[in-house]
Amino acid sequence: MRKFWGKEGGNERNKEDSRTNEVRLTSSEDKTRSNDGDLRCEDAIMKDKKQYGRVRNSLMKYLRGMYGEQIANRALWRVSKRMAEGYLNP
Repeated sequence: MRKFWGKEGGNERNKEDSRTNEVRLTSSEDKTRSNDGDLRCEDAIMKDKKQYGRVRNSLMKYLRGMYGEQIANRALWRVSKRMAEGYLNP
């Protein structure tokens, strides 16, 4: 019978957690390193705002899936900031 307060089972769990964290980090690093992704996201967002007057949820879901949540959200923030300051015409 395994003791719940013992340390012997915890090592296996820690190894498993570290492996899954490594996999998650490497897969998200690939998405965040893409400089083309930033520009492509911004381009798609600007075209969507110009055509529809807003950014559709379906486009943002697509961009988040394709380039990662962080890149898509930052691109949306940058485009919105530029439009608010008057650098881009709607």
